[in-house]
Amino acid sequence: MIFAYRWFIIVLPFKPQELTAPLIAILFTQKAMTETLLQYSIDEQMEELLISEGVLTEDQLLKARKIHQQLQGQRSLRDVLLEMNWISDDRIEEAVRSQRSRARTGEILVARNLITEQDVAAALDLQQKSAPRAKRIGEILIEMGLIEERHVIETLSEKFSLPVIDPDITDIDGEIVRRISLKYLRRQVALPIRIVDGELMLLVSDPLKTAFLEEIARLFNCRIKLALATSALILQKLDLVDALLQGKDSGIADYQKVKYHTLESQPQSSEDRVIQMVDQLIKSAIAEGASDVHLEPMANKLRVRYRMDGVLVHKVDFPRDYTPRIVSRIKIMADADVAERRKHQDGRIFVKVEDKEIDIRVSFYATVFGENVVLRILNKASLISLRELGFAPNILRMYTEDVLGIPSGITLITGPTGSGKTTTLYSSVDHCNDPTVKIITCEDPVEYVIDGISQCSINEKIGLTFNETLRSIVRQDPDIIVIGEIRDKFSADVAVESALTGHKVFATFHTEDSVGALVRLINMDIETSLIASTIGAVLAQRLVRKVCLNCREQYTPEDRSLRRFGLKREEIASFTLWRGKGCTSCNFTGYRGRLGIYELLVPNVDIRDAILQKKTMQEIRQISLDSCDLCTMQEDGMVKALRGITTLEEVLENAPRVFHHRPLGALFGIVG
Repeated sequence: MIFAYRWFIIVLPFKPQELTAPLIAILFTQKAMTETLLQYSIDEQMEELLISEGVLTEDQLLKARKIHQQLQGQRSLRDVLLEMNWISDDRIEEAVRSQRSRARTGEILVARNLITEQDVAAALDLQQKSAPRAKRIGEILIEMGLIEERHVIETLSEKFSLPVIDPDITDIDGEIVRRISLKYLRRQVALPIRIVDGELMLLVSDPLKTAFLEEIARLFNCRIKLALATSALILQKLDLVDALLQGKDSGIADYQKVKYHTLESQPQSSEDRVIQMVDQLIKSAIAEGASDVHLEPMANKLRVRYRMDGVLVHKVDFPRDYTPRIVSRIKIMADADVAERRKHQDGRIFVKVEDKEIDIRVSFYATVFGENVVLRILNKASLISLRELGFAPNILRMYTEDVLGIPSGITLITGPTGSGKTTTLYSSVDHCNDPTVKIITCEDPVEYVIDGISQCSINEKIGLTFNETLRSIVRQDPDIIVIGEIRDKFSADVAVESALTGHKVFATFHTEDSVGALVRLINMDIETSLIASTIGAVLAQRLVRKVCLNCREQYTPEDRSLRRFGLKREEIASFTLWRGKGCTSCNFTGYRGRLGIYELLVPNVDIRDAILQKKTMQEIRQISLDSCDLCTMQEDGMVKALRGITTLEEVLENAPRVFHHRPLGALFGIVG
């Protein structure tokens, strides 16, 4: 069935005889489109709708048809009905709206091609089995993983002509919210916004809770005007209201009593709202597992985003007027200069949440609209074991036995910022932590505190510099030295000299891959003989997102992705590949959690000879592939994708591209 709408062609997947009156009403949901369509014709389905709604009688329709035939096309049937005053645009719109309100949720979802009639039948079957407390059809379809809650909200909006809104926190009248128990509102998933002209705007996820709506109407003694939002959004707003407007403790207890601001200090009462706002943002970010919080001033608002699993997710917007007060509050907590707004600054905040120590590094960056603030959240209790990082079996065995198990040599962990180097470094050091060895570190700053290890945090303000600390570290009789990062030739020389004297050295390094670390050391004018004799291993890594287990579904990758990996479709026929559809538990990304993909290079005699001869990166890489069975990050990620842990597309986005391709059998033999 095809409708012409101005210059658009609207193609609907129904035959005219299949259209029932409710389904017609579903299709004509916008008044503008309804009126435009009716300017052309009134077909049999619209006639049926108008008669069933009492807008038109069958006798009137027959008379109008006769007049239309006598006019021989000079007037449309619609024009005839209008001139006879038997119909009007308002009556037609009212009829459409009336039919739409009686349409079932399942019918609308099917009409929008979100589900099939078989899906509806299966959901209805489950609904009958859930009696006597039967769930709504939309709720069941969400639990089945067929749709998301936002689809149900959009359907209810269409069915009942209710707006879908995302209110700003400052639009919510706190005095109104205080008149109701927040616990009760959370249970009902509802939020009163404000009263305007005797009407209470009430935000709900389910507009059919009549008993609740009647109770709210009695409580406020006014009419109720409904608006819709998802449950997650309403609960998030309730949390913010709880913190901002009711002045309750946000749950961030006991900021550590270091030199930084603590919650024990008494702020001015006029700033209570901002204090609670900042505390709630920190609490929410920690609870949701965010690694970073971005507060970004824009022309007309302050945007807040969380980095979840490496991807920025928009959380909430505040009015622009809040920007300077929020930034000032964070500066006070981070011991930064509140008066300085033209220069970039750094700071640090320590908090305790539910007995967990959280270290937050803060960066202030001056922009044209104000200071951009990024809070990096470091959970000191989140140190994880090597087995949980995502190593393939054979790679993990090689790393623990042939790298961590030897008493000397340099282990370099490389990758760009945000690739998980620090986590791997600490997990490796913790693996080596033993009462019989002395481990000492030089870090900027200390990100994870490990019992039994002497950790030093650089402090340039008091003269505790990186170079000075490195000079002193070897005089502490260590067995294992941890250098937070090889920054320059001086730190590289210290690492090499320490390894030559029998120490085991761990360090991070910013390079593209494992072979690139060796070549960069050569380019830093470190003697090739020293590099060849001291480098015990180079571990390059990236992070990829894991497929969400809650909404995963089987899929077939595109030919383009297969070509990038050198795969043929028949080669992967025996594997089950998964990807996430997107759900509330994964923020509708299809991914939840991350793991590492690794490239472990343990130099053998051939590679050490290549270093001595200063061969090119391509030559050393080829030797590594041929004589060391090096598994690249792209290959490691491909194996993980074929095992259903991540997707091929996610690996392509994050792993350095390689152009050699090995048989799958050989590759699986290497990784185990």
